[in-house]
Amino acid sequence: MKIFPASSWVLTSLVLASLCAGLAIAQSSDAASGSAPKPDASAAGLQTQSPSTPSTNGAERTSTPTLTIRQTVRRVILDVMVRDTEGKPVHGLTEGDFTVAEDKAPQRILSFDVYDFEKPSISRSPNARPLPPNFFENIPALPERGPLYVILDDMVNTEIEDQMVSRQQILKFINSKPAGTRFAVFVASDRLTLVQGFTDNKDLLFAALDPNHPKPHVPKVFLYGPNYGKGDPYTSLDMLTHIGQYLDGIPGRKNLIWVSGRFDIALFPRAEDPVDLQNEIRTEINALAQAQVAVFPLNARGVILNPEGALTGARPNGGAQNVASTAASGIAPAQSMSSSAVSSNPVAQVMQAAGQGDSVYNDQMTEDAVAMATGGRAFYSTNDISGALDEATEDGGNYYTLTYSPPNQEDDNKCHNIVVSVAKAKYQLSYRRYYCRVPVVSTTTDESEETGGRLSLAIPLQAGDVLQANMRPGAPMVHDLIFSAHVRADGAAAMATPEQMAQLEEQAAFFRTNRRKKAAKPVAPIKIQSYVVDYRVLDPQLVRESRGGKPATLEFAVAAFDAEGKVQNGVVNDAEPDTLTQSAANKAGLYLVRQTLVVPVNATSIRVGVRDRSSDRMGTIEVKLPLAPEPVAKAAKPTH
Repeated sequence: MKIFPASSWVLTSLVLASLCAGLAIAQSSDAASGSAPKPDASAAGLQTQSPSTPSTNGAERTSTPTLTIRQTVRRVILDVMVRDTEGKPVHGLTEGDFTVAEDKAPQRILSFDVYDFEKPSISRSPNARPLPPNFFENIPALPERGPLYVILDDMVNTEIEDQMVSRQQILKFINSKPAGTRFAVFVASDRLTLVQGFTDNKDLLFAALDPNHPKPHVPKVFLYGPNYGKGDPYTSLDMLTHIGQYLDGIPGRKNLIWVSGRFDIALFPRAEDPVDLQNEIRTEINALAQAQVAVFPLNARGVILNPEGALTGARPNGGAQNVASTAASGIAPAQSMSSSAVSSNPVAQVMQAAGQGDSVYNDQMTEDAVAMATGGRAFYSTNDISGALDEATEDGGNYYTLTYSPPNQEDDNKCHNIVVSVAKAKYQLSYRRYYCRVPVVSTTTDESEETGGRLSLAIPLQAGDVLQANMRPGAPMVHDLIFSAHVRADGAAAMATPEQMAQLEEQAAFFRTNRRKKAAKPVAPIKIQSYVVDYRVLDPQLVRESRGGKPATLEFAVAAFDAEGKVQNGVVNDAEPDTLTQSAANKAGLYLVRQTLVVPVNATSIRVGVRDRSSDRMGTIEVKLPLAPEPVAKAAKPTH
């Protein structure tokens, strides 16, 4: 890695061994010399709170935050949707309106944030100068609205006639979706495929599902559902698992809108089930909730005129014993519950009802159970799928986030029930109802007498590094830490050297070879392209820290991906300023760093990211390949 002379840095380089295992998952199995433009933070337009950077009071961000030290603590994160009797989002509630209990014991709320769908993020000023070719900055051109949304078009579990109608309705919604809302699209057909990463661009989202120009794994209709897991709970569980893994570690709330004709994930076993997957399903539901993923099941069958099965209950012969009272505030189930606990628990009642019999009622109860357990909302018996998508978008974008410290800080291998209530009556609350493992999160302030014990939540942690969790292809732009980057090709494409091939071989997602009991053979060289990334980090908080004599330690990552979302190569570098040289530049908070990356010529995107290791603030940008041509500097004419 080379360094600009304006600022001297000490670097440690690491090969990015496994950024991503690829997002195409089979259903059956598993200016080198020129300076970059300054980030347009000062002219960013609307300086309001981003969904990925909650404050302790949900107020507008009007000043740069003070330096804080990152710590990891045990916290339970609750995103609570509140709707009135007409189903409309309720605004204006305060922390004092909420109470939280775990296993019936009251809990102290440690942080409280308000998220309003209509409140936009920062954005570039309309008068900002255009960026030169291949210069990028992680400030959106237009304000972002709401959290992140994912549409899962489950073609495997949807009948052919319903596939066509639901596709038309989804495209209708995309054409009229609220400006600034960011969606990603997964399609389940012969495999689960991310066909479009997070974007607010209607044209890109429409093209991902356009039946007149079908993409790979997105047929006009899918005829082979029975061959690819239709009605198999393993199929549905596998879809949720992989989508949850993709979303885990991405900051903030994510709303997963699951459009399907049936939902075969019975949370209680049925007599005819070939295998009991209730523990696996509950574990996955808990993992989704812990990753702040709320599931919105949307039944694509519409209003069913002649429903199959019993009409009055989930039992084969009907009966009211299985009908759950969803109006009451419930407690989510533990891994094992007595019959008395089930009878007093509306969530458990819904789950148990969904596990008995075979009827439309059974499917609807399953939808309710999944939505209730994750803090989402179920939609069924409607022919207006586009309208349901509108409602899910609005509901999922208006919520309150509360956190509390669980009484037991250790993993006790038990599930713990959660009840949230609001002092004002007749409100409908949607939130995660339980957790089965104490969540670990990152915070950016110390829990001390000085701060009154209040914590500002930063990024939920997962097993991997938080920066790498946001370096997946198609992940959203993150703009907690502002930077710009100039990405350029370094020379022409050429055949890789043996050393370069050895480096590429280390990327398991790129080379998949079976060498059991066989001598390793050299891989034939391929054509590669070298890229250079010139970073310019001039973040307001880093400026303040530098002037206070507290140099930042930044982490830089760059990775390239192919059209299937498989990582081609990647590098992570830690960097900290050398205070013995270039002190003037360091104190100005200007950090210039260069990274290089060699990738196969079939790479279709490059993603770059920066993280402040002291606070976990991050910034990421994704760049599509091939790059735009850049103007060639003209040689100066000789003077005589």
